[in-house]
Amino acid sequence: MAESLEPRPPGGQRRKMRLSDYAVGRDNNFNLIRFLAALSVLFGHSVGVLGLPSSYEFFFDHLGLSLAEMAVDVFFVASGFLVTASLINRGNLIAFLWARVLRIYPALWVMLALTVFVLAPALTTMPLADFFSAAKTWEYFVKCATILGGVRYSLPGVFETMPLRGEFNGSLWTLPIEFRLYLYLAAGWFVFALTPAIRVRALSVLAPVATAAFLGLILEGRFFAAAFNAADIRIFMFLAGSSLYLLRDHVPMGRGFLFAALACLALASFNKPAFFVAYLLLLAPLVLHLAYIPKGRILAFNGWGDFSYGVYIYAFPIQQTLAFLFPGLRLVALIALAAPITIGVAALSWVLIEKRALALKDGAAAATSRAFNLSLAKFAGGVPSPRSRGEG
Repeated sequence: MAESLEPRPPGGQRRKMRLSDYAVGRDNNFNLIRFLAALSVLFGHSVGVLGLPSSYEFFFDHLGLSLAEMAVDVFFVASGFLVTASLINRGNLIAFLWARVLRIYPALWVMLALTVFVLAPALTTMPLADFFSAAKTWEYFVKCATILGGVRYSLPGVFETMPLRGEFNGSLWTLPIEFRLYLYLAAGWFVFALTPAIRVRALSVLAPVATAAFLGLILEGRFFAAAFNAADIRIFMFLAGSSLYLLRDHVPMGRGFLFAALACLALASFNKPAFFVAYLLLLAPLVLHLAYIPKGRILAFNGWGDFSYGVYIYAFPIQQTLAFLFPGLRLVALIALAAPITIGVAALSWVLIEKRALALKDGAAAATSRAFNLSLAKFAGGVPSPRSRGEG
C-alpha cells in the first residue's frame, strides 16, 4: 500500500505523513506493544527457568537473538521515544523526574516487599531467623529498591537447586540501565538550561550522534571481537527511540515502510549476521510504525491500562516458584500457568499501585517547585522574616 498522505490543500500537493503528525495525544498502541513485549520476556525466560537447551528457544536458535532480548529492546525503543516526548512536552525538569520516579519505584517497592518478605521466606531452606538476619537478604532488598547502584539477584536459601541457581528475579537487571538513561536525558536538558532557545536543537544533534556511536560499538563488538557489553544494545535502542522523537518532523511514516521492514527482516533471517544488522537498523522505526499505523478496535486496549511493568517485574519470581513447586513441569505448562497468574498480579499492581502513584505526579512536582522556589528566595534574601514584618 502507498505511503500515508495528508489531504491535498487547495491548489497544493499532498505531502507524505511524518512521525510528528502521529506523535500527538494518546491514540496509539504503545500499551499493547509493551504488554506483548513483557509477555514475550516471560515466554523467553521459561526456557532458562526449566534449564532446557537453547534449541527450545526458536528465535535464539535461528536468529541469534532470543525472544526475551528482542522484547527488552522493544521496551527500550518505546521508553526512549516516550520519555523524550514527556520531557520536551512538559518542559519542566522537576515534573519530568517525578513522573519517572513514580512510574518506577512505588510498584517496585511493593513487589520487593511481597517477594522478599512473603514469598522468599516461604521458599527458603534456611531457618527464618537466619534468612532475615542474613546480610545477603538486606543487600538484595536495598540494592533492588534503589536500583541506581545496580541490583542483586539471589536470596539466601532460595532456588539454590534450580537450573538458574539462586536467581530470584533476573528481569531486574534492566532497571538500573533504564533509570540512568532517564537521568542522562535530564542532565542533557539541564546543561542547556541557560540556552533554552537551542536546547531541543542541541539534543536533536547529540542524540543521533550518540546513537551512531553506540551502533559502531555494537557492530565492532559483534563482528570484530572487540569489548562488548549487552547493555550497549539496550542503550542504543533507547537512544534510537529518543532520536526518532527529536527528529520526528523528518521521519516519514506509512504502511509501505512497515511492510518493507518486515519483509527485510524476514529475508535477513536466513543469515544471522545479516539479521543482526537489519535488526539494529529497523527495530526502532518498526516499533513506532506498529505503535501508530494500525488503527480501529486494536486501540481499545488502551482503556485496559498499562500492565506491562507489572508483568515484567513479577514474571520471573512467579516462574521460578512454579518450576520449584512442580518439578518436571513442561515448557507449555509453565507458560500456561505463569502467564495468567502474572497478568492477574500485574493488573492488581496497575489498579492499586501504579495508576494511583502516577496520579500524584503533578501535585508532587508542584509542591517540589514551590519548596525549591521558597528555599531559593530565602537564600537570596527575598523572603522577609516574621520579625522584619512585625510578626511574632
